[in-house]
Amino acid sequence: MDFKQPVQGQNTYMPPSPALYGQPPPPPSYPPMVLQEFVIANGITDRNLKAFPSETSMRMYKEYNKLSKHHLDFPRAKSNQNASIGLPLVISKRCLSIGLGDTSYLRFFECVPAPEARDRLYDKVDNRHIGEVLRRKFIGYTRYRLQLKGVETVVFAHLRLPIVDLRINDERFRFVKAISPVLNPDRFLYDLYLLAPDQVSLVDNMDSSRKVHKSNLLLGGLLHNIFPIRWCSRDRSKYISPHKCGSFDYYRSWEMFTRTKKCSVFSMYTYAVGNVDATAAVEFRSLILVAVSLILQSIEDDLHLARTARRNSNTTTNNVH
Repeated sequence: MDFKQPVQGQNTYMPPSPALYGQPPPPPSYPPMVLQEFVIANGITDRNLKAFPSETSMRMYKEYNKLSKHHLDFPRAKSNQNASIGLPLVISKRCLSIGLGDTSYLRFFECVPAPEARDRLYDKVDNRHIGEVLRRKFIGYTRYRLQLKGVETVVFAHLRLPIVDLRINDERFRFVKAISPVLNPDRFLYDLYLLAPDQVSLVDNMDSSRKVHKSNLLLGGLLHNIFPIRWCSRDRSKYISPHKCGSFDYYRSWEMFTRTKKCSVFSMYTYAVGNVDATAAVEFRSLILVAVSLILQSIEDDLHLARTARRNSNTTTNNVH
């Protein structure tokens, strides 16, 4: 990059080189952090989910799905998708597995551009399997083993407390759920925190068994988990940290009969590197947390189905009587 030299007479300050004074060079600069909003979308059946790097990316994807190869906008759409713009970041598909031990819960696919296919845009044949989630229930918590591109991340969801814990490298993260409003139980909100070193996490002292350590203070005694006590809003403050770094929030969409309907937003601070609408610009740590948000969305979908079944059962019982 060519830098213009200052013109004499201008009020331009040129800092001296640190080497002239025997000082060490300045530390390397890092790109600024920005709040990136990943959009989660479901379809008519709600069983499969798509995550997009931005709202703009999702809108472009929906627009491009309507284009034929003879459309005037086809070249622009093809160019964008070749640059990983206007594509889902990751797709999750539900698995119908039952049994003891680890069972398949989700499968993950990434959407790969196909520049060699010059006469078409992205199609599901371009999906590439990149991982899965194995679920297992224990007394007091549920374990989700997220395997993504050869890297495993263990996620623990507490059954009594409103927390979901995980570790990425040396960082311990926690999603803390807010209480659902009584009049709208489908509305949910999770805040994402980076835990402080002195805070206890479900992932602490985990060995090769990938289980919560039996002496972990967050589990409590056996009676606490067999006869759980409902938590209230003031309990939530006990499990948060001063380092909030994101949120996962329900979104109510009024769209009907669409295969891509926005249902939630996962927001987190990321380093501003590249085009935020491009899937190729998403760092791997962010990809893992997006995958965890897809797990949380699937959990919320299961809770919604269970509430609907109970309401239908109560309605049927009342009609009989």
